[in-house]
Amino acid sequence: MFLDGVGIGSSDPGRNPIAAAKPRLLRYAAGDGEALPLEGRWCPTDAGLRVPGLPQSATGQTSLFSGVNAARLVGRHWPGFPTKPMRQLLEEASLFRRLRRVGKEVAFANAFSPSFFSQRPRLVSATTAMTESAGVPLRTFNDLRAGRALYMDFTNRRLRRRSYDVPELGPKEAAAQLVRLAGSYDLTLYEYFLTDLVAHRGSFEDAVTLVRELDEFLLAAAERAGEAGISLLISSDHGNLEDASSRMHTGNPVGTAVWGAFAEKLPLIKDLTDVTPLIETYLTEGGLAAKPAEGPAGRGPAILPRPRLGRREYRSDEGEHRVVPYRGRP
Repeated sequence: MFLDGVGIGSSDPGRNPIAAAKPRLLRYAAGDGEALPLEGRWCPTDAGLRVPGLPQSATGQTSLFSGVNAARLVGRHWPGFPTKPMRQLLEEASLFRRLRRVGKEVAFANAFSPSFFSQRPRLVSATTAMTESAGVPLRTFNDLRAGRALYMDFTNRRLRRRSYDVPELGPKEAAAQLVRLAGSYDLTLYEYFLTDLVAHRGSFEDAVTLVRELDEFLLAAAERAGEAGISLLISSDHGNLEDASSRMHTGNPVGTAVWGAFAEKLPLIKDLTDVTPLIETYLTEGGLAAKPAEGPAGRGPAILPRPRLGRREYRSDEGEHRVVPYRGRP
């Protein structure tokens, strides 16, 4: 499971809305070093990837889902959506692509709105690029109604406010739906990015409310997954939500939390690029998987060009996107 923009913050409830929410499962992001419920384990995970500047979404997610340091590939941390070199990297070496090559069944659980298909955006997220380039179908609102998908707001309340005919789900209902879906695949990915969105735009109180509901969902998912014999892994791409003193991303490490048999691999996770090779190893039982070959100075495949700078892309609160011109570094 991928949570956008959740780093490991301080235990100060006046600065860290995660600490103020007093979560049971997300306590690792609130400076609480105690063991996680349901025998979960976690470790800090470097999102800076030894590249100057604050970690950003496109490079962080591409690194997480490819096992290659995308920030070094393009020479900087890159915000928003992946550029051509990162999309090429995902097409060649993503987690979905690697697993599909060896016959594994994978699924992206998120449901996409009708407008995504009728008015295709020019730029898409790293998870969407990975899914499409691996030949994995994107899920629709028909899948959502049939219980074969979750929306990025797992309660569906945002959709219902826009008059979509979809059921409202409680956190426990949504978790049960996700785990049922996961039981049919070797790997199922669910992406939740309201954490990053509320950190950029919402109030402190909004963030506390969101964390409490998210924590209930995650706790139920961990419990259901354990009952089904399914390993659950939760990670992120960069910090943000854990520090309300700024609307910018943070340089904090993120947390990677694991339940189930995959937990034996946890000590091998040091930074974002370690996650994909270890999942591949676990699912294929082929020994320690190697990271994809990199070019000079660790910059990734040498054949990929560096992208042009000049625009920053964000998702909107309903999962679409907008593009805003900017100057300077992200």
